[in-house]
Amino acid sequence: MKLKIITFIITACFYGISFSQENAVKNPETTFSQKESFLDTVIEPLKKNPLYFEKVFLHTNKTSYFIDDIVWFKAYVGDISNKPSLKTTRLNVNLLDVKGKIIQNQQVFIYKGIGKGQFIINDSLKTGVYYLEATTNYMRNFGDDNTFIQEINILNNISVKQTSSKNKYDIQFFPEGGYLLENVENTIGIKSLCNGKGIDYLGKIINTKNKEVATFKSQHLGMTKCNFLYEPNETYSAVVHINDTVIKVNLPAAQKTGMLLNLDNTSPEYIKLSLKTNSNSIPEIKKNRYKLLFHQKNNILDYLEIQNLEALNLEIDKKNFYKGINTITLFKDNQPIAERKFYVEKEVQPIVAIEKTTVENDSINYKLKISHLDQSINANLSTSILPLNALNYTETNTIKSAFLLSPYVKGYIENPAYYFNTKNDNRNQHLDLLLLTQGWTQFTLKEMIADLNPVYKYDFEAGFKLKGSLSTLPANHLALLTTDNIIIDKIFLNGKKDFSFNNLLIYKGDAVKISFVNNNNEAIKPENIQLNNLKNSSLTNVNSENRIKQTSILNENSWNEMYTEGSIKLDEIRITAQNKRAVDRKKLIKKYQPLVFDIGKYYDIEIAEHFKNKDLMYFLNFDQNVKMVTWKGQETYLETGIDKEAILYIDGKYISSNELLGVSLEIKDIENIMIQTVKGNKIFQVFTTQNYQNNIVELFNQYIITDGFDKEKKYYSPIYAFNTEKYSNWTEIDWKPDLQTNNGEVSFKIKSNPQLQGYLFSVQGFAQDGSLISENFKINQ
Repeated sequence: MKLKIITFIITACFYGISFSQENAVKNPETTFSQKESFLDTVIEPLKKNPLYFEKVFLHTNKTSYFIDDIVWFKAYVGDISNKPSLKTTRLNVNLLDVKGKIIQNQQVFIYKGIGKGQFIINDSLKTGVYYLEATTNYMRNFGDDNTFIQEINILNNISVKQTSSKNKYDIQFFPEGGYLLENVENTIGIKSLCNGKGIDYLGKIINTKNKEVATFKSQHLGMTKCNFLYEPNETYSAVVHINDTVIKVNLPAAQKTGMLLNLDNTSPEYIKLSLKTNSNSIPEIKKNRYKLLFHQKNNILDYLEIQNLEALNLEIDKKNFYKGINTITLFKDNQPIAERKFYVEKEVQPIVAIEKTTVENDSINYKLKISHLDQSINANLSTSILPLNALNYTETNTIKSAFLLSPYVKGYIENPAYYFNTKNDNRNQHLDLLLLTQGWTQFTLKEMIADLNPVYKYDFEAGFKLKGSLSTLPANHLALLTTDNIIIDKIFLNGKKDFSFNNLLIYKGDAVKISFVNNNNEAIKPENIQLNNLKNSSLTNVNSENRIKQTSILNENSWNEMYTEGSIKLDEIRITAQNKRAVDRKKLIKKYQPLVFDIGKYYDIEIAEHFKNKDLMYFLNFDQNVKMVTWKGQETYLETGIDKEAILYIDGKYISSNELLGVSLEIKDIENIMIQTVKGNKIFQVFTTQNYQNNIVELFNQYIITDGFDKEKKYYSPIYAFNTEKYSNWTEIDWKPDLQTNNGEVSFKIKSNPQLQGYLFSVQGFAQDGSLISENFKINQ
């Protein structure tokens, strides 16, 4: 195994020291066998079959929303190197209340690490804090701590009853490395919370004689640290003053023997690492073997072997470590006994700039530029444009905090974006406090390996499954088709009545057909199919209205990249969305003008789902208030309202009074229904399907998908029903989720507003090389 060699500057009082190249096997003094070596028991299990690591970030258009507002978001899914993940195509995003109850859910299609979605806020939600939760199925392998969480606020004009609740204080102590040691100066991290949030405080540490041995004061979000000498056979307490409350807490008891791990990360160039112990521990230390393992999760950098140690001080160049959170674990006889996390900020950050280019009429053009070390960067970005003094945007998460910090720290982090804002002078010091107060619970080597290199349990999701069962098997192949009769997938049943089409890139509301295919490639209609989570439909063609704003389900490139073993591509699918109703209307006019010369005066009628299994007359009666009546038993006609009539045409042919009773047309055989109203009277033009006109029997069962990706909607600027001048700093200007730089540049346009002082641009994104983009710009009008 080849490990990266770390260069050390060492000042120590020790009996022997060896590096990873001279492991326990090569040392003649060791009592360990080859089988029990550090490489075999620790390094190999940590590196064996390492799992791919994914991270998620959601960039939202803002963080505070009114009712009837929309939470627009862009999802970024990255790998361990912060590059776009090419593994997952399905991201589960939930809108949660404060109790963790799911209010809404979105299944977002991810392509090359990118996806978009939205939640529509309704007036049933009370004013308060809510959360966006995002994760992939595969990320479950690493536990819940890897799930992305974003806090948002919802503002409702319905007053919320305020209930007084008693403050709940929680004071926690975290010995550096994991435990306290007698007769040695110890460093201890302190964290104080009030109702789950950090709070300011003052405090002191006292012994059993009430003598003060150390004082402390909160530094950032309820966190601080202090040092004190833990006297033998003594116990200590902390007295903490929070507001008008005094709380006394007993400190953890110290060990009588052991070794302390102490880290100093204040230098911009070096990590200063110290190991210290007490005199009682020397005999024990001489008998055992100690090692320092340097790693980022299960990515091993190197390890250092120490023998017969009394004290050790190391200075390690930060260039040796990974960017972001690194970990040092101290081992005794191949068992972990102490641990410390620290953050390394290494390379120069990309330079991001926004400049106004031109102003035209009511819009402003901007250009966004990105470069790194004088090289332009092509990145996938999103930007939210808000008023200069926006009140609806509080940045608590960025792509940097979501990719570089949160996945490596267990538990809740308050305002993680703070630690990556270069305007915060003490951010590095406070980040080290955060990592110190994360604590470390003693665990076994087995538990450590299971945590850092978990067993593969949960798969990547490349789309959805369509599962079901059949009553009979007239053929051994079952085909899944689009409404245009293009084969999506074909599976071999091998005599089994249960089936599953896998890895389908389908959207909720899409229609699909299922048919048997015999050896002569002839379609055979199934007699009875039971499907999971699908709605049966006899509709031949999906109404165009239902497919507005739908993106392409699949194209050649995405199939090739998302294709996995077990899925068979028989033909290319091209189901293209129409983004404007006007386009659909032009097509209808062009199609039916040969049958109806004045078709331009007609408008198509949407056929609701519950009519799909009914006939034409049923639809006209219950949807259009048209009834078939007979006048004095002599003449049949269509009545609509008082003294108003309706006229019916089918495929351009007028249906006379004598023919009305003979009309027997099912909705499944109708392609479109159009209407023209003349002085309250209604004229209906009904157009049937090609199969009906040619007397062709459909050889497929058709279904509407209810378990698929949620369709991405096209962004539109909100219109608020209140005084816009009063609430101008609560609205958004624009949301640009689809910015892709070319040669490091991308231009975009926003609508100008002369009433605003300027604009706030929140820019987030990532590049193919792993560069993370997170910048805020304030530009005056």
